[in-house]
Amino acid sequence: MSFLLPLSLRASIRNIMKPALFRRHSSTFHGLKVSQDRLWQTLQSTVHDTSGAKDGGLSRLSCSNEDKIARDWLANEAQSLGAKYEVDAMGSQWVTLPGENNDVAPIGIGSHLDSVQRGGKFDGPLGVFTGLEVLKMLKETGRKTFAPVSVINWTNEEGARFPPGCMSSAVWSGQLDLEYAHACTDTMDRSISIKDELKRIGYLGTKGVSFKANPLSAHFEIHIEQGNRLEKSGADVGVVDSIQGMRWFDVSLRGVTRHTDTTYMTNRQDALVGASKVVLEVERIGRASQTGMATVSLFRSAPQNFCNIPSEVDFSFSMQHTDLKTLQGMTEDLKEFVYVTAKEHGLEVEKFVDVWSFDPGVFDPVAVECVESAAKAMGFKYDKLCSHTGGVIGHDSIYTRMVCPTAMVFTPCRDGISHSPLEYASPKNCSVGAQTVLGAVLKYDDILRKKFSRNI
Repeated sequence: MSFLLPLSLRASIRNIMKPALFRRHSSTFHGLKVSQDRLWQTLQSTVHDTSGAKDGGLSRLSCSNEDKIARDWLANEAQSLGAKYEVDAMGSQWVTLPGENNDVAPIGIGSHLDSVQRGGKFDGPLGVFTGLEVLKMLKETGRKTFAPVSVINWTNEEGARFPPGCMSSAVWSGQLDLEYAHACTDTMDRSISIKDELKRIGYLGTKGVSFKANPLSAHFEIHIEQGNRLEKSGADVGVVDSIQGMRWFDVSLRGVTRHTDTTYMTNRQDALVGASKVVLEVERIGRASQTGMATVSLFRSAPQNFCNIPSEVDFSFSMQHTDLKTLQGMTEDLKEFVYVTAKEHGLEVEKFVDVWSFDPGVFDPVAVECVESAAKAMGFKYDKLCSHTGGVIGHDSIYTRMVCPTAMVFTPCRDGISHSPLEYASPKNCSVGAQTVLGAVLKYDDILRKKFSRNI
């Protein structure tokens, strides 16, 4: 029986019986390997000067002074590489190493450097710094790709300061008008637009913001999972093949403000009470959906004093699900509840606006296969996953997928925590994910080489 065998022999037998997919190998791809130490050092060192936070996290809001410092750092790195460097009219930074055929659109590795108000150091920067590490490795080894390779720092992915998020990739993919995006304002000061701030920090570029004027052959992005599925399964990396759908609504309820001390409960038209019931219903619908999400955010009530019944409430809510029919049912049920509740409390629904809608979808199967085969070739244990962040508050890849082959790589993060100073991915997790991106890019580059060779 196996328990009578020596421990070393049992371990050897387990390794032999384990599928090749899950066995450890050298973690190189065609003899090429990213530097784990350099990638980790970049992630840590860039936070010290640009964090804007005192709790070990990251507070680098889009177009802030901290964002400018990080952008300047990336620009200097591009110059040190001798790479082509451009800034587009949305402030996105493009760092490009030439290939053998520069008439072919670049293969992009993109993500973002901005953060939420109290975020972590991995959400976004891991993607940009992985791209930079790939370029450094290609440069150092003298490996010339067939197509150019571009690293992209997409402006305002988070949307924490200037909603909506994924702003520059949405403009690039034709889903958002440039003039509309430029006019979007700071949530804390509506007199400040993102265009104003891009100009102030010196990043209102001139390069076109359009997939037609500025195309990509493909787009790859690595991101921490922002969940704990990989951690629970023990997988090294996630191959993202699909995205969940989402809906985002802005709602305004209006009642009547009166004296809190003299107005009987039967005579009240309290907008805050009505809105509070809606908040609880959003929570109930989210839980009832089993695998969906539902959240109320950006909640404001007025007047803000001890002596007045709140007559104005403005709030936003979002809902997510992988099944379109279920997602539609969730939003329809909530909308009906809002109007019924408003009527019960004598309130007016001044606004119920669908700010952004995004249906569930899939990533390009060829690009996904490049990620999967790269992970498999290097012996990484992987899971195929659906991205649980989509649409206006998701990933830039959600938008690039609309106009070019796109795939994502997820790396495990501790306890699934994200958008928090507690956010953490180990050096090994980061390098395995970066190595998978490297392999995927080189595999897609081979596809382009064969495609254009047939056309000669």
